[in-house]
Amino acid sequence: MTGLKKSLMVLVLIGTMALAGCAKTQVDDGQTADSTRTYARFSGSFTATVEELLPDYYALPGNTIAYVHYFLDSPFLLHFQDDMTDKLVKGETYVFEFNTFEVEIPEGTSYVDIKNYMYLIDVTNYRLAEEDETGLSSLTATVEIIQK
Repeated sequence: MTGLKKSLMVLVLIGTMALAGCAKTQVDDGQTADSTRTYARFSGSFTATVEELLPDYYALPGNTIAYVHYFLDSPFLLHFQDDMTDKLVKGETYVFEFNTFEVEIPEGTSYVDIKNYMYLIDVTNYRLAEEDETGLSSLTATVEIIQK
C-alpha cells in the first residue's frame, strides 16, 4: 500500500506542476500581448487673449498666472514655469510658444484637448499676435497621436 501511496503522490505532484506551468504560460501571454500605449504629443504655438493676470499662490508661488481664452472659447489658466508675464497686457492677443510635451491618453479616447493639460505647458516665449493669427485664423497647437 505504501508503493501505491507513493505513486499517487508522484502523480498528484506531476499534475500540479503541469497545471502551474500552463497557468504561468497563460499569464505571461496575457501580459506581453497588450504593451502598446497611446500618447498625445503637443507642439507648436497657440493664439490666446489675456483676460486677467493673477498671482500664483499654489503651483508656483511668486509667479503670475494668465487667465486666457481662445477665440470664442471658454477661458483657462495658463501657468508659467518662469515668470514671463511682466509684459503681458490684459485684453491683448498673443501667440504663446511652448516646449513639446507628451501625455498618455486613455484607451478609446477620440478627442484630445490641450486645455485639459495646460498645467503641463512650459511657455518659452510669447509675442503679440498679428492680424492674420487672430479670430478664425488663430493658431492652435499641433496634436499628434502616437503609439509606443
